[in-house]
Amino acid sequence: MKDSYANLDLDIIKSQIAEYTPIKEAKHFILDEDVLFNPLQIKKATIETDEALKLLKQDVNISFDGIYNVNDLLEKADKGFLLNGIELKNVLVFHNHCNRIAKEFSKFSEDLHIRDYPDSINLKQKVFDEVESCIDNSGAVKDDASEKLKQINFDLDRCEKDLYNRAHSFIDKHMDSLQEPSIYMRNDRITFLIKNSDKNKYQGYTYGSSSSGLAFYVEPASFIEANNKKISLLKDKDDEIEAILRRLSYLVSSISEDYMQNFDSLMRLSVIFAKAQYGIKRGGIIASLGDDLYFDLEDLCHPLIDERKVVSNTYRLFSPYKGIVISGSNTGGKTVSLKAIGLSILMTYLGIPIIASKAQVPFYKNIYVDIDDNQSISDSLSTFSAHIKNINHILNEADDRCLVLIDELISGTDPKEAQAISLAILDKLKEKGASFIITTHFDDIKNYSYEDENILLSSVGFNMETLTPTYKYLEDSVGASNALEIASRYFDDQGIISNARHYLEKNKSDQEELMDRLSRQIEDLQIEKEKLAKERNDAEQLIKTYEEKNKAFEAEKETLKKKYLDELNDYIEDIRLQALEKLDSIKEVKNKEVVEQIEKLSVNKPLKKEEKVEFKVGDNVRIKDNEQIGVISQISKDKATVSVRGLSVKVSLNDLTLMPKIRKPQTKVTAQKYKRMPSEINLVGERVEDALVMVEEYLDKANASHMSNVKVIHGIGTGALRKAIRQRLQKLSYVKSFKDGDYYDGGSAVTIVEFK
Repeated sequence: MKDSYANLDLDIIKSQIAEYTPIKEAKHFILDEDVLFNPLQIKKATIETDEALKLLKQDVNISFDGIYNVNDLLEKADKGFLLNGIELKNVLVFHNHCNRIAKEFSKFSEDLHIRDYPDSINLKQKVFDEVESCIDNSGAVKDDASEKLKQINFDLDRCEKDLYNRAHSFIDKHMDSLQEPSIYMRNDRITFLIKNSDKNKYQGYTYGSSSSGLAFYVEPASFIEANNKKISLLKDKDDEIEAILRRLSYLVSSISEDYMQNFDSLMRLSVIFAKAQYGIKRGGIIASLGDDLYFDLEDLCHPLIDERKVVSNTYRLFSPYKGIVISGSNTGGKTVSLKAIGLSILMTYLGIPIIASKAQVPFYKNIYVDIDDNQSISDSLSTFSAHIKNINHILNEADDRCLVLIDELISGTDPKEAQAISLAILDKLKEKGASFIITTHFDDIKNYSYEDENILLSSVGFNMETLTPTYKYLEDSVGASNALEIASRYFDDQGIISNARHYLEKNKSDQEELMDRLSRQIEDLQIEKEKLAKERNDAEQLIKTYEEKNKAFEAEKETLKKKYLDELNDYIEDIRLQALEKLDSIKEVKNKEVVEQIEKLSVNKPLKKEEKVEFKVGDNVRIKDNEQIGVISQISKDKATVSVRGLSVKVSLNDLTLMPKIRKPQTKVTAQKYKRMPSEINLVGERVEDALVMVEEYLDKANASHMSNVKVIHGIGTGALRKAIRQRLQKLSYVKSFKDGDYYDGGSAVTIVEFK
């Protein structure tokens, strides 16, 4: 079955975003990305895109141009096949892109979550220094790629020069025998075009005749040995080039897995920035995430409507309401409102910016949609049957953590029966506790919603003067269908409309008349509300203008204050210099005791020499060469073993800078305050080194508290934190087993640890 939200046009949005990345695999990732209704993944997606948005707004230029997938070349090398020079050059280019992206992100704050991707890039610089030293920009093996190749090229160059010198000498001496005074290459051997009459004169070998048959390509006997030497050197050169390529291919095979992971990191980073660039282009924002099941979407625009024509609206679902019923005119924007709300929530779940001034959405377990004509000829289903089939599926699946969107609750059958079924469906949705938004033309549903304190009745506006919809969403209001008013714009014979009004008035109930009057009153109130809103906006603009002028005044005041302080400091400095001059003169005439007392007043005391740093196991240090931060795990004489991101590196103590101690979280639980340890620890956003210290301390205490199992929340990210934690768990003697959490725990973003 297709996605429950397929009719919200999310695929169109994804196809627009895919245009913002140059990486083919990133485009496919965006197009194929499913909405996973998982709170941890939703938070991760929104945080990452929001960080990328902020970087782009600061004019940070992160380019992914020129990056393409070299995994096929890496796999080829990994299987033992030989990479040619061009293929090696392409892998080198990819390495340079990895290096560039990693360096660009190293300038940004370490607190950025998206740094997990560039930080996970594993650069094997020595391998690619070797490749670069052997392969030129065209993909050819350099002449000095090895000492042996360098010597072969030297010998070959000397051999060829000797051959050509001898060849020119031969031409000068035997001009009469030559058809043409030129050198000809046959099978990489020097030959001459000798007349037929003299072809046997020089012995040697013949390599065919000229096109006229009057001369033959002859290799004189005196050239055979030199030509043989040249051919031998050419073969030696080919053999050495192949040996060099094989050695480089082996080096590439040794890092193939790391660089496949590097490509995945760059691809995913490109996806994040594609979403952010879409947001920049559309003026979008990232919605915040709320813990309850209400939403607030201020000045929301449907992203697929022309921005010059789209009307922004504010949509809210708030306590005590569990659902919204939208009424109003045909083509007035009910369906657009329904789609805009559902689409914006789904976009948020994928970390895609939405077009609004402010937004907050909840975590729904799923979103179910029944929009448009679902009539199916192949299934022999009418419009009515198709709606019923889809709504039946929704009612079976939806629960109190889901959002249900239904456009025209029931249609395609007798209106009275349709209203009865619609009311029964509303009862069922309320019974299941699902949040819902429904559009309708039915008066019975409007009355039902008006009387129900848990349903927010709203409408879309209609201008009775111009007989056109306003596309404005009106909260806490009821709307008429205005079918007669809209139809009057299209019928040439207005008598049809008059007759229709007669039948309508004849059949209208007192309750329907009351509803119409209420609708008109609400529209009048809305007009007054918009007028007051305009006046309020004008007042806010005046306040803003005053605040800007006040801010400019304060800035000017600070400038003048600084100016006068600088002048005062200059004056004080002049006084001080004059005083020093007088002190110097006093030293000449006063006795030594007075001079010494004056000198004691000097503030220019010599600084103490910097004390030598004593490093200890467990100190946090920074490696000066590459600016990596780690923890000292062992010290031996003048060297230390430093743990950096799970790897051990030996470094001279002189190349280390002592860093402040990392402040560990206070996980100590006293018996007086808590009865037991917390059952979980959240490490999302922590660096690997810090997280390992935190999790081991937590597990020690949890085990000592005789807990049977605990939950470690590490997120998904690049997988580095999850992998490091699980490697540490394998070494803890009191850990019996560990596994991924189930769906409600957070899936692979969580590890469940069971104690012995």
